[in-house]
Amino acid sequence: MPDVCRFKFPADLEGELIESQLALAIVATECTLGQPKVRINAAYSISKDRTRVVIDVSTNVGEQIAQIFTGLMMRQLGEDGFSVERLRKASDE
Repeated sequence: MPDVCRFKFPADLEGELIESQLALAIVATECTLGQPKVRINAAYSISKDRTRVVIDVSTNVGEQIAQIFTGLMMRQLGEDGFSVERLRKASDE
């Protein structure tokens, strides 16, 4: 498993808000790093109930998407309105 950021949102939050803010974070990343680079390197998943988002942050593209998405969601929900944790890949020992 690559390094990922896992976001958890309240069950009563409208899923469209999450999706729109993630899309905005992707577009903003495309503006700075280029659409081809984002298309090749971006990886994310949204749960069916739209309460969880996982973003692969093992690349610069994913790292930037996650940072922008975090900032956008903080503006929408406040710092305590959701949780985010970074999960690091287990070392191969």
